[in-house]
Amino acid sequence: MDTNTLATAKKLDSDDVAEACFGAAARSHFLLEDGLTYLNHGSYGAVSKPVMAAAQRCRERIERQPCRFMAEDLPVALRKTADRVGDYVGAKGDDIVFLDNATTAINAVLRSLVLFPGVDVLTTTLTYGAVMRTLEFVCDRAEARLIPVHIDYPVPDAETVVDRLVSAITSRTRLLVIDHITSRGSAVLPLAEIAAEFADRGIQVLVDGAHGPGMLDLDVESLGVTWYTGNCHKWLGAPRGSAFLWTAPDRQAFMRPTTISHHVANGYIPAFDWPGTKDFTPYLTIPDALDFRARFGEDAIRDYCHDLACRAGDYLARELGTVVGTRESMTPFMVSVALPKRFGAAKQDVADALIRKIRDEYHLEVAIHAFEGRLWARLSFYVYNDMEDVDRLLHALKSVE
Repeated sequence: MDTNTLATAKKLDSDDVAEACFGAAARSHFLLEDGLTYLNHGSYGAVSKPVMAAAQRCRERIERQPCRFMAEDLPVALRKTADRVGDYVGAKGDDIVFLDNATTAINAVLRSLVLFPGVDVLTTTLTYGAVMRTLEFVCDRAEARLIPVHIDYPVPDAETVVDRLVSAITSRTRLLVIDHITSRGSAVLPLAEIAAEFADRGIQVLVDGAHGPGMLDLDVESLGVTWYTGNCHKWLGAPRGSAFLWTAPDRQAFMRPTTISHHVANGYIPAFDWPGTKDFTPYLTIPDALDFRARFGEDAIRDYCHDLACRAGDYLARELGTVVGTRESMTPFMVSVALPKRFGAAKQDVADALIRKIRDEYHLEVAIHAFEGRLWARLSFYVYNDMEDVDRLLHALKSVE
């Protein structure tokens, strides 16, 4: 972002920015197709024009002297970015490293662990599919037991989630892998309360916070977890292929990246900061994404998107005669609404066919998941969305019945 533009933006009163820029007016900052109703920011994000321009400037800077940049400039730039991200998420930059996505970070942690035959690894039935596959692989290889704890959906309340997980703990439990915000079902789980129960029992906690950064007001160090990973290319607004991994200091010596390269024996930061030659631009433009969000204000973004998700969920469920999957206190910038039974069987191929039909015939993007015996539409809301988007979705759903 241009320095003068940023300075001007920061002088604006946050209320004035919110009134002027949220909703349809904010679409001018993005490259979304004309006429597209985009209610799926949660899947891959949408990079703003200022951040795209910053990424291009970064790539041009690299190309002016690639050898010097990779050898001398990059290590310094990565650590400066880590400090900036640490300030944002409530952590020290020295405890943060970067990876391409949260799935890669989860793999790095799980494949750095030494699990023994017969130990228990807990997760939930709402765990992201790629993470579940990784857990199955790691546990099968170690002859450990993977126990997905069933979480009722719609989610009853935070206390019930904590109690259900605690009741699954045994003397063999060594690890909990838990979402901060579930991708399927879009529920904010009571992470601090869960972590406290497991920490009291000496059980390590790995958090898949893929949707956390940019959606929640994070204070990672206070959560009491062992590892926390979050994507920066979803709600934070950085280019795709950017995520961070925070590791508690006492576990860093045991960590290895998924790609073993030159500096694997040199410690946590050197091992992760150089995975080999690649485009580091998505990592290095995270500060530009934070600067762009500063034009709206963090509190204003959270208030606007959370309020919109809650109102949209109640409205759509009422019009469809169904239910919302989460209470308001557990609803982030996404909300899942049950579709009527007439939309078909609760199978993902049915959901995928409905996604394509709505995309092709109504120029509208929304996620639809099949679980808990029915189809659920997951609506994601960012600064460029408003209730008119929900009306267009309702029209599409009624038209394809």
